[in-house]
Amino acid sequence: QHPTAAEARRRWSRGPAVGRRALCLLRGHGSIREEENYDLSLLQGAAPMGTSRPAARGGYEAIHEQDEDLDDAVPAFDFTATLGPMTSHDSAFIRKLQEQEARGNLTGGLGQGFRADSQVRSGDLLSSPTAVQRSLSQSLSRSFSRRNPSKRLNRAEALRHVGQDEANRRGEVIEVIVEEEPVGADLSNIEGPNIASGGMRQSTYPVKEKATAMATTKTQTFFPQPNWKPFSMRWPYLTLLILVSLALAVMQEVLFQMYRQKPLVKFTSPDQVKQGVYFVIKFAPTLLAVIYGVLWQFTDFEVRRLEAFYQLSKAEGATASDSINIDYATSFNFFRPFRALKKGHYAVAVSSIATILAVSLVPTFAAAAVVLSPSRAERMANPSGYKTLGFSPVWSRLLTATLGVIAVLGCILAYLLQSRKSGLLSDVRGIAGLASMAVVSHILMDFKDMDTAPHGDIHNRLKYNRYVLRNSSLAPDDANPVTSKEKQRSEDIDLPTNPHPVLLRSAGIISMIVGLCLFTGFIPVFLFTPAPVVTDKAPWVVTVLAVLLKMAWGGMETAVRMMEPYYILSRRHAPANTLLLDYTALPFGYMPVRALLNGHLLVFAVGFGSVMAEFLTVLVAGLATVDGHDFLLVYSDEDKTWEINSGTETVKSFYVSVALSLFILLYMICVALVVFFRRRHPFLPRQPNTIASVLAYIHQSKMLYDFVGTEKFSSAQVRQRLGEDKTYGLGWFVGRDGQKHCGVDQEELICNYKHGISLRQGTQPWNIQWDVL
Repeated sequence: QHPTAAEARRRWSRGPAVGRRALCLLRGHGSIREEENYDLSLLQGAAPMGTSRPAARGGYEAIHEQDEDLDDAVPAFDFTATLGPMTSHDSAFIRKLQEQEARGNLTGGLGQGFRADSQVRSGDLLSSPTAVQRSLSQSLSRSFSRRNPSKRLNRAEALRHVGQDEANRRGEVIEVIVEEEPVGADLSNIEGPNIASGGMRQSTYPVKEKATAMATTKTQTFFPQPNWKPFSMRWPYLTLLILVSLALAVMQEVLFQMYRQKPLVKFTSPDQVKQGVYFVIKFAPTLLAVIYGVLWQFTDFEVRRLEAFYQLSKAEGATASDSINIDYATSFNFFRPFRALKKGHYAVAVSSIATILAVSLVPTFAAAAVVLSPSRAERMANPSGYKTLGFSPVWSRLLTATLGVIAVLGCILAYLLQSRKSGLLSDVRGIAGLASMAVVSHILMDFKDMDTAPHGDIHNRLKYNRYVLRNSSLAPDDANPVTSKEKQRSEDIDLPTNPHPVLLRSAGIISMIVGLCLFTGFIPVFLFTPAPVVTDKAPWVVTVLAVLLKMAWGGMETAVRMMEPYYILSRRHAPANTLLLDYTALPFGYMPVRALLNGHLLVFAVGFGSVMAEFLTVLVAGLATVDGHDFLLVYSDEDKTWEINSGTETVKSFYVSVALSLFILLYMICVALVVFFRRRHPFLPRQPNTIASVLAYIHQSKMLYDFVGTEKFSSAQVRQRLGEDKTYGLGWFVGRDGQKHCGVDQEELICNYKHGISLRQGTQPWNIQWDVL
């Protein structure tokens, strides 16, 4: 049996003996066909004299076993380096592979399609009492909730339920042989797809149908439905969020009712209040609100990141605009829920609304709910009089209502996430994670000539295509055409046209730096000048400004997270673990620690700035009711030291709060300036914010050969497969089809990618009219 091209390529890399023999068998022997009977290379597998072999095993069986052993073994040394330059026959072989790729035929094990791991007959499956009992119990529960409970399951429905449960139990693809034609059943639905349908690509869904004298034998393939979810999307964490929301709402209402007619504390000087009570009243409300918002950000971040994979894992799959071409990572916060509702992605909409309320409104209402009485004018007129801290009825009720709404949204989100399966076997990390999922089917061929295409061109190419996620692999689904309603919905595109994120471009990041500088100057203005009108009438405005700056900084952090692996690759000769690097999958707080350990100092500085921005909200909320003149006069004029009693801050707490606030703002300004100088220039043809954008970067990469068979590997196993001796880069390279492409591939590349300059201009600068550029 002649080896395939992929087998020949693998054997060639393992040594001259195996490689040359495989190439010879693959090329054929032309007109001298007699030499096939006298292949001297078979002598090394000859049996010793005087021994015999079973008749069932031919003389070539030993050689076949030896080849399999060599395929599984890892060579201690690559002998191909000692073979010298390639011959004309080898060049012809490479050209033949490139011609196949150019015609749309994947080589080297790519695009082999789904294959069943095991076969089972329908009679054996239905006769298993354990499988039938487990399947019927689940199907009956679905029947009572979705269908007429009096309707009995027919044989086809029972087979679908039992087959799907068996695939889930085994965790592998099973092929059920149906020997008789089911009556009145639709075997083409994806719960138990009839892979005999001719609409599917045969390389992805193999068709098997055999006619006998009695009946037509058909097969149904059942794919396992994995349900991996990060901890922040599982029911214990979601239940915790709901309980915390309810507890905070109840606590706020109880405290309001208890202290409705009497103040929380009554004092003439802040020094009279115990330190513990002072901290609880002064900082605890805003601190709890900030921590509460961070907890919601954990869930919202993962829901947005994994929504595309859930859409692909549905029974009918999803269109490209609803799955591989959707971007929830970099979209603007306040517009995201409306986009998600328009597309029917209700989990993203609910999570985004709850997170926006928890991050923006809850800290603002918490800071405004506790008010200082009497007014500042009265306190200055009578500085030695009594001052009270109590609850504002309006802001307190708004805070309670907001927490109640978030609790309801949490219940809805928990139901949505627990009633569906994610379709993932493990986490999808970085470029390597998507590469492992794309090597089984022919999905890579959909991105032909899309290396440097913008998002709009990719959308127009793929908008009427449907894709599925099966057995941890992405695949096109040609059997289910896109409906007219889906076509209308796919016409809209909401993807950035600029190849650089807005908060990394000059306009966006300079605007944020100006905002940080203005807020830095605003703090001493309302503290140490006679202009406390805003803070006296509406002290919560300071908290609102701090929250807006925090959200802007979070947008910049998201952009830096997303672009960092590609920035490292653009500098060329990056290690293999860069393909697994994915800062967008790391939770808040842990990301800067991971970046520091990896030696990525700028990512660490930006992530640490996000943590400090949360504390900034707490600090400035406490300064909103203070007049800095009082504390300056303590040291400048001893006769007016009594004015220190006109606020809620002690001397020590005041100066600590002011110093920390200014330090955090100055730190954020410095880091933003570094990001501006180091990251403001685009270095990619388009933003890698969608699955389609990443696949377009690697669709012709030769490194994909290393990912064949890794669709179910963990990150550690993929890292071990890639090894330590290979490096990767982003730029122009020769693809598997022999043409020049732009994207990510194994070194050596042709040259770097420079935005706005073509390959010819980059490699032939003497032919460029620089005055025109």
